[in-house]
Amino acid sequence: MRAELDRCLTTDEVLAITRLRQWSVDRLALRASRTTDYQRTGYRPRDVRNFDARLVRVLDFERALAQLTQDEQALLVLVYRERQKFEEVSKILRCSVRKLSYTLPPARKHLARILDRMDIL
Repeated sequence: MRAELDRCLTTDEVLAITRLRQWSVDRLALRASRTTDYQRTGYRPRDVRNFDARLVRVLDFERALAQLTQDEQALLVLVYRERQKFEEVSKILRCSVRKLSYTLPPARKHLARILDRMDIL
């Protein structure tokens, strides 16, 4: 079923999905990494700069995700970050698989519009 839905994606939707997956990876990397000492000035090692860039990407994406409705947020996070199957997502959200198939494309498009407006896409 997911393959059928993924065949007719627009470019913006594909980029939004890519950003969702990048956010997931960056967020996981931040949780596993050491924290940065922000009191330091002057030279900053490369790994510290990478950490800071990742932190900014995560925060920007989370600001964009917060502009979606709670249902859209939950749906996108469960499907793309948690990689749950539609049957499991429908149980969690207490709705039918058919409703998920109708609500997922508008949620992706809404996220793509928000990311585009924030110049994150």
